Amino acid sequence: MRDLRANAVILIAYLLAGIGSLLMAIPPGFLAPIWFPGAIGLSAVLLIGHRALPAIFIGTVLLTLPYGLFILEAGTVSSLAGSFGLAVAAALQAVIAKRLVQPGPVSAMPLETGAELARLVVFGAIVASMCGAALAAGWLTIGGFAPPNLDFWTAFARNWTGNAVGAAAVSPIILLLLAKDRVSRRRKRNVALVFVILAVISLVTFVATRVHALEERRESFAALIAEDHIALQERINSARRRLESLHALFAASETVTAEEFATYVDIAFSQFDSTSSVHWLVVDEAGRRPEHALLDPPGALRPDPGRGILIASDRRIITDHYFDGLPELVDTALLTGLLSATPLYGAGDEAWIGLALPAFSDRASPATQTDRRRQLQGLAVGTFRIEAIISRAFAHEGTVYDFRVSGSDPNGDYSWSHGGFDTDTPLAATLALPIGGQIWQIEYAATDLFLAREQDWVSWAVIVVGFTFITMLNALALLSTARTDLVQRLVEEKSAEALTLSNNLSLVLEHAADAILSLDGDGRGVLVNPAAAKLLGYELDELTGEIVHDIIHPVDMQGQPHTRVDCPVFQTSPVVSGQNNIERFRRKDGSDFFAEYSTEIIEAPDGSPVGAVTVLRDITARMEVEADRERFIEQLTRANEELERFAFAASHDLQEPLRLISNFTGLLASRHGDKLDENGLTYLRHTLDATARMQALITDLLAYGRLNSDADVMNSDVDLNTLVSSTLDTLGPAVQAARDHVEVGSLPIVRGNPARLGQLLQNLIGNAVKFQPPGQQAEVRISAREMDATWEIEIADNGIGIRQDYREQIFKPFKRLHSPDAYPGSGLGLAICRKIVASHGGVLTVLDNDPAGSIFRFTLPKVRPATPGDIAPASGTPAS
Repeated sequence: MRDLRANAVILIAYLLAGIGSLLMAIPPGFLAPIWFPGAIGLSAVLLIGHRALPAIFIGTVLLTLPYGLFILEAGTVSSLAGSFGLAVAAALQAVIAKRLVQPGPVSAMPLETGAELARLVVFGAIVASMCGAALAAGWLTIGGFAPPNLDFWTAFARNWTGNAVGAAAVSPIILLLLAKDRVSRRRKRNVALVFVILAVISLVTFVATRVHALEERRESFAALIAEDHIALQERINSARRRLESLHALFAASETVTAEEFATYVDIAFSQFDSTSSVHWLVVDEAGRRPEHALLDPPGALRPDPGRGILIASDRRIITDHYFDGLPELVDTALLTGLLSATPLYGAGDEAWIGLALPAFSDRASPATQTDRRRQLQGLAVGTFRIEAIISRAFAHEGTVYDFRVSGSDPNGDYSWSHGGFDTDTPLAATLALPIGGQIWQIEYAATDLFLAREQDWVSWAVIVVGFTFITMLNALALLSTARTDLVQRLVEEKSAEALTLSNNLSLVLEHAADAILSLDGDGRGVLVNPAAAKLLGYELDELTGEIVHDIIHPVDMQGQPHTRVDCPVFQTSPVVSGQNNIERFRRKDGSDFFAEYSTEIIEAPDGSPVGAVTVLRDITARMEVEADRERFIEQLTRANEELERFAFAASHDLQEPLRLISNFTGLLASRHGDKLDENGLTYLRHTLDATARMQALITDLLAYGRLNSDADVMNSDVDLNTLVSSTLDTLGPAVQAARDHVEVGSLPIVRGNPARLGQLLQNLIGNAVKFQPPGQQAEVRISAREMDATWEIEIADNGIGIRQDYREQIFKPFKRLHSPDAYPGSGLGLAICRKIVASHGGVLTVLDNDPAGSIFRFTLPKVRPATPGDIAPASGTPAS
C-alpha cells in the first residue's frame, strides 16, 4: 500500500511536469524544449529507489501516446510501440542515474558538498540523460516511430538537451525540499525562493520571446501571402484588360475577319497561359457574327452555331459555342455593367472559370440595366484554367503555404472550393478577393517547410540557457546555504551539548556524594555543591564569595594553625595541581574531621591560573576502619607467629616420641624378633608403618603451614629444564626405575620461588609414577605451551586416572581416594601443589589423558624483560 501511494504521487507529479513541458512546445522542432518529467523521475528513484519505476513507465506512456495518436496520426499499434519504447528508455535512464549517483541503499541527499551536487548533476542529469536519449532516439528512428524528417542525431540532441537541463535544474530543488534530515526549513525556503524567482524570470522571458517570435513569423507569413495575393489579383486584372482590348479591336474596325481575330487573340492572349478560349459575342443585328478563338478549350465548351441568348425583348446575344452557365454570366455582366465571373467548373487541372466583360456603344457603362441591355454592342468572354492562374501567381505555394480557394456569389446562391491543406496547421490566414460578382476566400496554411525554416531558435535558446543559468545559481545557493546551515547546525548541536553538559554538570554537582568547591584566583568560593555544604555544616551562600581556607581549613594535619600561603589545599599555584592527600578540616560547629582531597588548577588560555577546583571526601569512618584493620592485622600476625612457633615446637616435640617409638620398636624387632611368633612380628611391622606415616604426616602438615612464610620470595627466574632434572635426581627408587620412561620436552624459564616449584614438581612427578595399576610401567610426559602472559605446564601420565566427580576433592587437605596400604601418602600432596601454584598467581587443574591416566596442568608467570642488574636464572635442587 505504501508503494502504491508513493507511485500515485510520483505519477501525478510526472504528468503535471509533462503537461508543463508540452505547454512550452516550440513546433515544429521542439515538442518540449525542457523535459521536466526527467527531474521527477531522477528525484523519485533517488528517494525511494526502484519502487518508483512503475510510475515513471506509466507516466511516459500517458504523455507520449496522445502525441502519436492525434498529432502524428501514426496509428494505434505504431503509437503504442513508440510510447512503450520511450517509457522503457525513461525507466532505464532512472536506473542508470540511481546506479551512478547512489549505488547503495536509498538515503537522504542534503546536497551539502560540491562533490555530492556534482555527482547528481553530472551523472544523474547529464550522463544518465545521454543514455536515455540515445535509447529513445534509437528506438524511434530505427523502429520507424519517429515523425517525418527526424533523424537519429537530431532526436538524440533534442532529447538529451531538454532532459539534462530539466533534471539538472529541478532535481536538486526537489531532493532538498523532500529531505527530512540535516536540512533546515530556512535553507529549504531560501533555496526554493531563489529557484522560483529565477524560474519565473526565465519563463516570463521565454514567453515574451516566444510571443515576439510568433509575431515575427506571422508577419513574415503575411507578407509572403500578401505578395502572392496581389500577384493573383494582378493576374485577374490582366485577364480583364485583355478582354477590354477586344472592344477596342472591334470599335476600331467595322469588320474584323476571323483571321484578324485569331491573330489578335494569338498576340494578346497567347502569353497569358491561363486562357482556354476567347469569345466575342455580338448582338443579333444584320451582318454581325460572333468570333471565337479556341486555344485550349475546356471539355464543357461545346459548339452551338447561332445560339441566341435573350438580353431584351427584341435583342439577343449570338454565340457559336456554348457552356452551361453562359446565360447567367451574360445576365450578371449586364446587371453590373462590369467584369463578371462564373462559378468554378471541373476539378483539379481541368478546373476553370469564365469571365465576361460587356462593351457599350458609349464605351462607358450606362447607368441602368435597361440602358445597358439597349446599348450593349458586344460581350467579351474568356474561359481560364484556374490552376494556371493560381500557380503563376502563387510563387510560394508548396514552400511557404498550401491553400484552398472557396468562392460564392454575394447572395451565397452557389459555392465552390479548389485546393486543400492540413487544417491542424498552427499558422494560417484568409484573404478575400472579389472577382466579377463573386467573393473568393483564399485560405493560406503554413507548410512544415516554412515552419522549420522559421524555427524559433531564440526562444529555445532563452529557455535552455535560462535553466542552465538556474542550475549554476542553484549550485551556488545550495552550497552557500549548506555552509550556513552546517554552521547553524553545529552551533545548535554545540549549544545543545553545552546545555546538556551544563544540566548534567548541575545534576552531577547536586547529586555528587563528594564535596566539590570551585575557587577563584583569590581563593574565594565561586561554586559549592550541596554535598560540600552538608559535609561542612554551612549553607551554600555562606561559602560563596568568602575565603574558603579561613573558614574550613584553619589548622594543619596536626591541628596547628596555618595561613593560606602554607595551605596545600586551597592554592591556585600550578605546583599543587593534581595533588591528592589527606588533611584535617573544620565544620561550622567547630568539630574537625579528616578528608581526602584532590585539587586541580583552572588555567586561562595563556596558561595563567585563574582558579581551582577541590574535591573533598570524608574519610573519618574509613580511617577508623583502617585503624581497626591494622590492629587486627598486627594481632593476627602475632597469632600466626605464635602458631608457627607452636607448630614448630609441637612438631619437634611430637616427632621426638615418634623417633623413640620407631627406634625402640626397631631394636625390639632386631634383637628379640626371633622370640616372637608371627602375630608379634605383624604387630611390630604395623607399629613401624604407623610411626612412619605419622612422621610423614607431621612433615607435610608443617610444610603446608609454612607455605605463606616465604610468599614474597617469588622474584627469581627459574629454568624448569634444570629444575626438572634435579628433581628427578632427588626422587625415590620407584621414580629412578621409571626415569627412562619420563619424557621431558623443551621447558621455559619462569618467574617464581625455586624451592616451592621444586616441591611442586616432586609431588606431581612422584604421583604420576606412584598411582599406576599393579604391574604397569609408568609413562610420564612433561611439556610446556606459551600463553599470553604465562606458561602452561603439563605433566601427563598413563596411571589409574581420576573420576570426574573427585577432581576438586583431591586438592583438599587430607582427602584420599585410596587406602594407605594401596597407595601410601599423607593426603596433603595435591593440596600443597595447588597452594604453591596459587601463590605464583596460577591455576592447577586435572584432566583425563587419552587413552588412560591423568594430565595435571598449571600456569606459571613469564620472566620479566631483562634489565641491567638482573641475576642469572636459578637452578639446582630445590631448597628445603
